Amino acid sequence: MKKRIHYLFMVVGVSLLAFACSDNSDDDQLMETSQTIVEVAQDTDVLTSLVGALAKADEADDSDLIGTLSGNGPFTVFAPTNEAFTNLLNALDDYGSLEDFDTDEDRMILASILKYHVIAGVGAKSTDLSDGQQLSTVLQENLSVRLDNGVFISDATETDAAVVVADVMASNGVVHLIDKVLVPQVVLDQINDSETVTSTLTDLVVETEALSVLEAAVIKADLAETLSSDGPFTVFAPTNDAFIALLDALGEDYNSLDDFDTEDEMALLKDILLYHVIVGASVLSTDLAEGDVDTALANNSIAVIASGETFVIGDASDVNANITGVDIMASNGVAHTIDKVLLPQSAIDFIASMNAKNIVELAIDTEDLSALVAALQQADAGLVELLSGEGPFTVFAPTNQAFENLLHELGDDYNSLEDFDTEEEKATLANILTYHVVSGAAVYSNALSDGQVVTMAQENETTILINGSDIDVQDGQHNTSRVLVADQEARNGVVHIVDRVLLPPSH
Repeated sequence: MKKRIHYLFMVVGVSLLAFACSDNSDDDQLMETSQTIVEVAQDTDVLTSLVGALAKADEADDSDLIGTLSGNGPFTVFAPTNEAFTNLLNALDDYGSLEDFDTDEDRMILASILKYHVIAGVGAKSTDLSDGQQLSTVLQENLSVRLDNGVFISDATETDAAVVVADVMASNGVVHLIDKVLVPQVVLDQINDSETVTSTLTDLVVETEALSVLEAAVIKADLAETLSSDGPFTVFAPTNDAFIALLDALGEDYNSLDDFDTEDEMALLKDILLYHVIVGASVLSTDLAEGDVDTALANNSIAVIASGETFVIGDASDVNANITGVDIMASNGVAHTIDKVLLPQSAIDFIASMNAKNIVELAIDTEDLSALVAALQQADAGLVELLSGEGPFTVFAPTNQAFENLLHELGDDYNSLEDFDTEEEKATLANILTYHVVSGAAVYSNALSDGQVVTMAQENETTILINGSDIDVQDGQHNTSRVLVADQEARNGVVHIVDRVLLPPSH
């Protein structure tokens, strides 16, 4: 059933002066402070429609407006009169009464309208209001106060509501009767101008310029069909700026989504996108509550975290995402825009590996490996480029002292690494250096075992000797080199720092 607002909430012009000037016995009843806000409404003849609306909204499984407004508070409630509700219903096609709010979607709309009339945390009398004041409602959309020979409340329409009876005290707050039902922007977006929500979440992303990068990501990860299916889904949609910030964090190798071109990168992109989706529920901003929420990425949850009067979204990183736009309705769910791409742990690990140093960079930044760096350069055999590549590699890295000891053993003709200056000597140096490298595997210390034979990159073998916590490497000359520092992790492998230069059998 299509239901719409066919005019933009024309001036209601309801006059309740007679009610406002009713006899003192009625006033005494309204000022009874032992009653809660709900009880005040139930005992006020001109608020029966409001009571009915609260009950109708609470027919939804996840709604308890009556229970909330019967709680401790304090609350400030702008209470539309019966005539205000009648005018609203007359403005809506196919809504003859509150009973026509008979679907979950209808009750969700009604609950949004009612929450827009409630300010939590304060019982504000009319004397506490100031001209131009912004009031933050439970719906998280603001109302504005206008003082002009009376008190008027501005909503998302062009017509203000007049406070016709002010300062009706209750035990848990204050009620002000108003002559118009206040309408929030989220409701206007849902049912205004004969617009029926037919766009899927995929359609919404495609139609929203600020989500064009998300659109490209959804298409690239082959998730467009999923987000067009029945749902319902809740999607936290990162803006273009959020994706740009992610690409910057990934470094120079990632300038656009096109750089996600390997199988692992495509899988990562899909994981990231699924981490933004809640399956099986359309969670409006007003339904958000603190706690962990499972996502479409299996075994990964996001955290809804209270922040002032709103919420932020926590991921596996240390930086939370701010919600920048709420309750963008689709036929199969709802979207909220956020200012950060949410990152599951797999993405955190990926970024950490991308930002880690490669083996050569690690050696350059390690003071005690400067001789190794010089040796790699002196050999002039492409070893710097090799160990800067993808790998993975395991490198047993001799210290500066280990190279000094080697030069001493070689005799007076070798006072520095620069004395390896002929083609033959450079080839010998390269052969020695590659005898420290395992190609094709990052072998951590916990994967080594006593007596294990390891084949090095130049195809000669070494033997691992383990005694307690000590790890030694026996080379081709039957000399042992002690691992001084194990498991120095690099982007393309692992480095173990050793105290002796390993020599292959022929040297």
